[in-house]
Amino acid sequence: MDKNLLSRIITGEANSQEKEEFFNHLKENKEDEDLYYEVKSLWIRASVQKTDMNVDAEFENLWNRINRQQKKTNYTVGKRMLQYAAMVVFILSIGGLAGYFLSRNTFEVSDPGIQKFTAMKGSVSIIELADGTKVWLNSGTKLTYHEDLKNKQRLAELTGEAYFEVKHRDDFPLLVKVDQIVVRDLGTTFNIKAYPEDKWIETSLVEGKADILSSKGNVMLDLKPGESAVYSTTERKIEVRSITENVLSAWRDGKFVIRDQRLEDIFKEISRWYDVEFEFKNQSLKDFRYTGNIKKSTTALHVLKLLQLTTKFNYEIIAKTDQPDKIIIY
Repeated sequence: MDKNLLSRIITGEANSQEKEEFFNHLKENKEDEDLYYEVKSLWIRASVQKTDMNVDAEFENLWNRINRQQKKTNYTVGKRMLQYAAMVVFILSIGGLAGYFLSRNTFEVSDPGIQKFTAMKGSVSIIELADGTKVWLNSGTKLTYHEDLKNKQRLAELTGEAYFEVKHRDDFPLLVKVDQIVVRDLGTTFNIKAYPEDKWIETSLVEGKADILSSKGNVMLDLKPGESAVYSTTERKIEVRSITENVLSAWRDGKFVIRDQRLEDIFKEISRWYDVEFEFKNQSLKDFRYTGNIKKSTTALHVLKLLQLTTKFNYEIIAKTDQPDKIIIY
């Protein structure tokens, strides 16, 4: 594989002819195809997830994994991975790419007093508000926050998933607006999951007290520790379930914790983290269920291979340089 061409493909600088040449080569060489997706995943995590990633260490871990899987070609694979490591280090160090580097979260103040926070794809952001409240934002999450001094309220609005450790004040409560409902803090640690494509909002109370309010401010539910309120945004109904704390903390600890989940729902989580899109050609595969733990520090390709150990499905990856890669499941 041509390293210079690979560099241009990953950074989006390749022209149409170069792209056609490159991806035609991958179709004929499975080993180069696998290596390409490993390198691209590392590039994305280096340029989006964090700025302090040790690229050499990441590639050493990647090489060790491939080394175990492909013992017959240790020397060849190791040599090529070291070449790619040098190439990626070069890409990350050249001028003109500083714009790719993003902190663990982006922060801005738009209107006076309104703060906006965003967790980029493939990252978990940690925020500490001025009042001491701590908030963890999952991949692709947006949070706005401001203090309403006139009505003595702290107001937040959330899209995505966040874990709150609230610094409670009886005289200055925190209210989190999530689509059609509002979560009111009453001395609380809680998790809210509210990605628009899910069509439901899940509020899980770890400790303390919290109320679920309607958009008009009416109390819909008094949530108790260990309970999870799942609100359907289409049916506008609430179902109460029990929660498992280690599952709630998993995303903050860098893991996918899967507990009897449908393959379609698992792929939603994967797509949010790795910034890829999934399409099912075989609709019956959506309902296959899994249980297990997977580290998020691995690649999307590796996650697919792990899931393949349980269910017989095939996949095709359509690589794109200007938008998320698409993975066809069949």
